Amino acid sequence: METSFEAETRAVFDRYQRQQENDDHIFERLVSLIEEEYFGLPTGSFHGLDVLDAGCGSNANASYAFLSKGARSVVSLELSNDWMDCARKRLSRFGPRSALVTGSVLDLPFDEESFDFVHCAGVLPHTSDPKKGFEELARVTRPGGSFFLTIMGTANGIIYRCINHLRELYKTDDQFRTAIDNLNAYTARGAIDWLLKTKESEEKEYIAGENEFFRSLFDDDLFVTIRDRFQAPTYHEFSFTEAQIRGWYAEYGFQNIRRISRYTRDFHNLRRFLAPMYRHYDHPLARFWFGDGCIQMIGDKPGN
Repeated sequence: METSFEAETRAVFDRYQRQQENDDHIFERLVSLIEEEYFGLPTGSFHGLDVLDAGCGSNANASYAFLSKGARSVVSLELSNDWMDCARKRLSRFGPRSALVTGSVLDLPFDEESFDFVHCAGVLPHTSDPKKGFEELARVTRPGGSFFLTIMGTANGIIYRCINHLRELYKTDDQFRTAIDNLNAYTARGAIDWLLKTKESEEKEYIAGENEFFRSLFDDDLFVTIRDRFQAPTYHEFSFTEAQIRGWYAEYGFQNIRRISRYTRDFHNLRRFLAPMYRHYDHPLARFWFGDGCIQMIGDKPGN
């Protein structure tokens, strides 16, 4: 059921996920996001579970985290099979507990009720039918198991309105597209160094070390995120609300449906000043900048 734009999206994500794999700090930050406390579960809850990491990405960082926390098995699923060489670099140490599978969230190659914990982060907006993907993920969740989803909310905040406008510019303006495609820590450092050198010729630092601090706000982790926002064929074209996603969970029989959030630590760039708004998504300032923000939701399927 893979479409051309889904394949194109996979290729875009593959490029920057391989970059993340080669940076230990980025990889470790991503792995640290998988914590029982975040999901509202007791410590050790993943021990002995069968987990599906749907749309795991080329570096399969969440799969690595679940395996490190004692999951009995983790199936890492992605489109095509071009990503597997990257994922194996980290996951091969777990032996047969780790399985790499080719497939689409729109037509999962698994029997009903196959997994105790289903994890799908940021995937459904990049498919042709997000509701169908949700249905498939719910189908393979076992009674007594949990299904976790992240999905971008309605793009009604300032940040997302700007992103959507600039995405259109990326499609039509060759100069802007070239600038984004070449944007990385190296090219940005050259521009920042020029800016600061020019500033220093006119005035001294107001606070000792301010120039170095300014430089620290921009790194490859940040620019990988920026390029992703523009290069992926789809991003905020679909409109989702918290109430809508809650409704999906309820429709498929899930209970204890809850939106969760966290304070994302270990950013070494500008995003560390945005982290409070990620955590407190309902604060007026967060609503102004991000609208409904990133909806992170989990529900439990009734059963044994």
